[in-house]
Parts: sequence; structure tokens; C-alpha cells
Amino acid sequence: CMLGFLIHCGDDDKTNFQSVPSLLAATTAHSFHRGVYDCSDEAANYLFVIRNPLARALSAFNYAKPDLSEKHPFSKKYKDKELFVDCDFWTLNDLAERGLVKGNNDASDDCKDRAKKALLGTGDNLVHWYYNYQFYYESMPPDANIVVIRNEHIVDDWNAVETLLGGDADFTQEHVPVNNAREKKPEEVYLSDAAKVVLCETLCNEIQLYKAILKRAQNIKNEQYVQSMQELVKSCPKEAMEESCADDMPDISLKVEKAKGELIY
Repeated sequence: CMLGFLIHCGDDDKTNFQSVPSLLAATTAHSFHRGVYDCSDEAANYLFVIRNPLARALSAFNYAKPDLSEKHPFSKKYKDKELFVDCDFWTLNDLAERGLVKGNNDASDDCKDRAKKALLGTGDNLVHWYYNYQFYYESMPPDANIVVIRNEHIVDDWNAVETLLGGDADFTQEHVPVNNAREKKPEEVYLSDAAKVVLCETLCNEIQLYKAILKRAQNIKNEQYVQSMQELVKSCPKEAMEESCADDMPDISLKVEKAKGELIY
């Protein structure tokens, strides 16, 4: 069962993705991606594709940013307009500095509340923030087997899983699809030191789950876990070292129950 992403197989001119024979792609036949759920509750193996939580938050923010030149720029299901237009948060740095940093009065209390809830995944403003690591982690059986592909090491991890399944380690960077890619403006990827600190603080529980997923992954060796922690320290040093957070883990049991009730086959 794929958690939080889709494996796209076959030749695709739009993504420059050429198909590659793969036991991983053939074996991973079910998906739990956003509102799509066709995994059995008895499924024994779950595949995560994960990345540094701060990098994921930035990518998801830019992915959800509406294009006001389009006829229907806003989501019909998620309240993206509330963040981007009503609160005027057009960069993640702006959301962090105006919406999350304490003592900053440049945003209304409503917008500050929206910013925090959206990033926590308890507010339904941005699709990939709403469906976060906590959502997928709590949706699978507690004793399920986990395998992981790290976005920062996708080729090495794909080949490791492929070998684990009895296949050949012949996946290369040329096989990696490039989806949702557009050239970013400098301000879209910029995060000030203050923004990084408050974003990491807010993402603390997500970061702990990111570490838990890596620790449980059957294909991640100790040196690879250490490698990912060294990379995490560069963006969120405090949260990378600590094992608990100031805020409790949000209760999303109703969200998980609702999603599992929307079966799509």
C-alpha cells in the first residue's frame, strides 16, 4: 500500500518519465493518497515516500498556491483562499513571520489561528498539509511493516527496496519523474532564520513522526538513519535532537475515520 503518493508507471512525455521494469511498482498495487483509500485494513506492508518535513511544508505551500490568472483558481474542497487571499500569505516565509512568530501584529488573530492549524494539519486549508505524516502514520495498522524511499536519496532507496523484493538495482536518476515542477521565484523558497525556527517548532510533532517512520523502515540501515538526521539538523536542529514537543500530538482520530470511510476502488 502506497502512503501519501502515487507511483506513476508507463511512458509519460509530460514528466519525461520512461517506464522501467520494477517489482516495486508491480507489487505496490494499492494507494492511500489524500482522499483516495483502497488499502485493506489487513495490508501487511506500507510504502512511504518521505522527505525532510520543513522541505515538505515549503513544497506543499508552493504547490497549493493559486494562480489568479486562471478562471477558477481556488480549490473546491480546501480553504486555500483563506490563507492566500484573505490573510495575504503568499510565501511560506510571510506566513511564518506574520502568522506564527509571537508578538508580530501584522496579521489578524484569525489569520494567525489559520496559519497554525493549517501547518498542524488540523485546518483544511492546504491539501498536503492536511494529509500529513501523522495522518498516514495513524491510518495504517500499528503492526504494519514499513519500507521507505527518502526523497533526498530516491535512487539508492528505490534500488534497496527493489533488491529486497528480489529485483535488480537498475533504477537511475533518469527514471525519476519530474511532476509539479516549475521554476520558483527566489522569494518562494526563501526562509529567514526566524521563519525556520517557528516553522520547525510548529512542525515538531511531524518531525518526531518522520523520525519514527525512518526508525521502523525495514530497508533503512542505521547509517542511513544517521545520514537523514544529519540532514535534518541543518534545517531543524532543536527538533532533530529532541524526542518530545512542547505541544501535544493533535487528535485527528475523526479525520482518519472519515477518510477511511471514503473508499475508492
